[in-house]
Amino acid sequence: MQFGEVLRSIELPTSWREVIAEWCSAAAGQEGDENGRIRRRRAELDAEQRRLVALFRKGYISEQDLDAQMEEIRAEQFTLPVLEVKDTQKMTQEALSAGETLAGMADYWSEALPEERRDMVWSLLNVEGLIYDLERHIIVGLKPRAGVLPVLALGLEATKMWEQRDGALWLREEFWPPRREQERPGRSPNLSPAEQERAIMLIRQGMPLRRVAELFHTSYESMRRLAKSRAVELQRSERKLTPEQLEQAYELLRSDAPFREVAQRFGINPESLRRLAQRDGVLVHARGEKLTPTQRKLTQEQQAEARALVQSGVSLRQTARRLGISRCALDGILKEGTSERA
Repeated sequence: MQFGEVLRSIELPTSWREVIAEWCSAAAGQEGDENGRIRRRRAELDAEQRRLVALFRKGYISEQDLDAQMEEIRAEQFTLPVLEVKDTQKMTQEALSAGETLAGMADYWSEALPEERRDMVWSLLNVEGLIYDLERHIIVGLKPRAGVLPVLALGLEATKMWEQRDGALWLREEFWPPRREQERPGRSPNLSPAEQERAIMLIRQGMPLRRVAELFHTSYESMRRLAKSRAVELQRSERKLTPEQLEQAYELLRSDAPFREVAQRFGINPESLRRLAQRDGVLVHARGEKLTPTQRKLTQEQQAEARALVQSGVSLRQTARRLGISRCALDGILKEGTSERA
């Protein structure tokens, strides 16, 4: 659940490809400077070895002195890292490919099976790359693969919750919840600011208040007050939908839009919508047969609606979620529309 929240919080800017390309070029430049320093030092040590051998042959130093100084040189040579020449263009392409993949993963995570989620995590992180604090019950660190790190760091930058250190991403300490052992038994724990933000995110995504309260070991009433204090509009029940709204929702489901996105668009719980669809005999694809958010296509009317929403200031992520497609697919549709008008 927490890793899914991280994926859903990723927000790449519209110019993310250019930013990633610049980042990879800068990283390659820094590596080039370090490689140059290592090469120069190796050359200096090799020259020193030759000088010592020449002194020994001429009788200026003893064999014992030669061995001692040569041992020092070999020890320093051993500590110098092995040079690895990286292809900047290949590194950039891997990072861009990871960005395209992340856009689809965030939208597909809620529908994926446990095995599929496991494969997603493995494709993004190194072995033992998910660091979980058992005392606080929260993910505190991520160690992404080299090609994933730049785009994941950029996508999480807007949250202000993660920082990049030592080739990994770490949750800032101000967002760490208190240790569970410090809570008094029999009382509902007070939520930390980070937990409140996570709870609000889940409520906005359509999770029932009672389920959110169970996840955070607190009461339903505490969750209700928290949502009210943040002016979060709670999901309406299926009885609030008019026949016209139900028919629009069913039409989206028939076009392979996921239950969660359709339910969020009409302000009801996904399970409520699922029960309504079953009651009214609406045929939808099984989970394994559903198209991914990147594969879904919009009708002409939906494409026009998407352009209008983006032009009015709605973000790509919100627009894509409302229409049941990925941000990557929406970006392509908008670009196609622009080229056609040109």
